[in-house]
Amino acid sequence: MFRHFICALVLGAASASLCAASAAPAERFRLTPALLDRMEAVQAASQAIAHDSEDQDVDAQSVEELARALEADPRIRSLLARHKITSTDYAAAVFAAVHAGAFLAMESAARKKDLAAALASFTPEQRANIEVLRSRKK
Repeated sequence: MFRHFICALVLGAASASLCAASAAPAERFRLTPALLDRMEAVQAASQAIAHDSEDQDVDAQSVEELARALEADPRIRSLLARHKITSTDYAAAVFAAVHAGAFLAMESAARKKDLAAALASFTPEQRANIEVLRSRKK
């Protein structure tokens, strides 16, 4: 469930130095099964990069910061391009997946009233992302 977040940390093994295009807010980003499949392929292919990198942590607080960190490493840019994902889309998807995954992780411990209130405060895209991740549980 949190493997997308871990993938972002692995892929973010570079300092931010390039500007990324302005992205839609993560709360408006819609995950799809096809995008999640491509992200998993990126993660699998990134294992060599992770072993060769200096393993720097990226403390990205926004989609734009994470996208810049991803763009800073030419190996990561190439890897994302091979899988037809922009750094901005990848970063937005990571934030969206973390949000949806956190909700799913907390779901079993929360009261129904609290869950309903939380869901009511989410955007339609956030609610859809929760369902996309829920359908992928293995």
